[in-house]
Amino acid sequence: MTQTISVESRTGRSIPIIALLMLSGITLDIQYGILAPLIGVIAKESGLTGSEIGWVLNALMMGSVISVSLTARMGDIFGHRKVLIALIFLALVGCALGATANGFWPLVAGRFLMGLAVTIPLSWGLLRPRATARQIRLVSLVLSTVMAVLVPLALIAGGLIVGLGLPWETVFWVTFALYGAMLILALKSPETPAAARAVVQLDWFGALGLGVWVTALLVGIAEGPGQGWTSPLVLGAFVVSAVTLAAWTIQQRRAQEPLVSFRNMDIRQTLIGYSGILLISLVGQGIFIVLPAWLQTPASSGYGHGLSALDSSLVLLAMIPGAALGYLWTRWGLRHLGPKTVLVISGSAAVLVFLGLALAQGQVWLSWLWVFLYALTILSCLTTGYTLVAAAGRQDNMAVTVGMQNIIQFVGAMIAVAIILNALVPGADGFIPQTTFAGIYIASAVIIAVFVIVWAVLAPKRITDLHAVDTETDPTKVHVASH
Repeated sequence: MTQTISVESRTGRSIPIIALLMLSGITLDIQYGILAPLIGVIAKESGLTGSEIGWVLNALMMGSVISVSLTARMGDIFGHRKVLIALIFLALVGCALGATANGFWPLVAGRFLMGLAVTIPLSWGLLRPRATARQIRLVSLVLSTVMAVLVPLALIAGGLIVGLGLPWETVFWVTFALYGAMLILALKSPETPAAARAVVQLDWFGALGLGVWVTALLVGIAEGPGQGWTSPLVLGAFVVSAVTLAAWTIQQRRAQEPLVSFRNMDIRQTLIGYSGILLISLVGQGIFIVLPAWLQTPASSGYGHGLSALDSSLVLLAMIPGAALGYLWTRWGLRHLGPKTVLVISGSAAVLVFLGLALAQGQVWLSWLWVFLYALTILSCLTTGYTLVAAAGRQDNMAVTVGMQNIIQFVGAMIAVAIILNALVPGADGFIPQTTFAGIYIASAVIIAVFVIVWAVLAPKRITDLHAVDTETDPTKVHVASH
């Protein structure tokens, strides 16, 4: 009876936190995706070069990486709410700066400050000490589905802003309003209980080291296509990243309480969860970059469809019903079959989807079909990955555990983007060869197949949650993903 009352009293205060978490996901999607369709407009009106616009886009990611490495652990130690409120204020400043910026550096600074607000890990840190195992699973499923739906909507929203004749700076005011609503929810949310915080000293070297080696790696990847992979800047960034990573790894192995600690966690479940998140980062660009480029290729090429930028992006709307159906499949599958079976089935089907993208693009309607099936299959792997990681995190390291997802996604996505941009080079006739498009999709199918093999061997059959509030009296109790 005492345990039941304790659970009910804590979970009853979770509503604003869950709303905060959902809004965090929505804001992340919008601020990452809404600028992409506006690149040409920004370049024309601001006079920025392609390289400078690249830095404007990547500044958000750089800020996020640095923030995850430091503020996520600060939240675990000092309280997630107070750290979250401070970061939201910085994001509001960044949005205002971006909206009123006149020049390259103010715009980069604004985007960097927006990137510092890594609200999803800190929101998870607030929820974990109050959530039951069932709530953790449901919130993970809903959050990943909401974010999947918002990706195409964010891209289309950027195009609509231009279509309505609004200035491109409007996107910053949209994000400003979202952060304002987030601030209200954060102020209404209770702070993390002292008993659920990490009772350790902040590992400053570990936090800064993580930020340095990941940021240096991202700089090298971002600048490689433009500067050349052997340029001093790119090589220097990779050297700094490698040296710092080596020192960071040694330091973390020797640290009494490392920044990334898997103590009392299901390590296999955590790593398999991260792999589901990494997979979509590696192959998702085939939908967001490669498919629109294929559809925009003139019909005179013999294989393109000559669609406009807006029409080619509308195909991504097929992700919405696919993600909705994928949510139902994943929820049912985790309950009745377990994560291993869901990952293997969804991953195997995704292999067929990417082979279809490579071999069957004769009609535009087929692109709608493949995007729908992509959302149904690959996003199921992503959602399962989110659920595995969320269920594995401890109450005193939830922000760091979830924050590592951001780093994995950013690094994986930037590597994939760099490779794809190098591959999508027009041939002598001025068109990107059809074999290039097909080759990218076939390579993606092979990557997915490798992940499926790993999952078939190593993925857990059940979801273990040792740290939800309804398992505190029995820390060895295992919960299958049910309900």
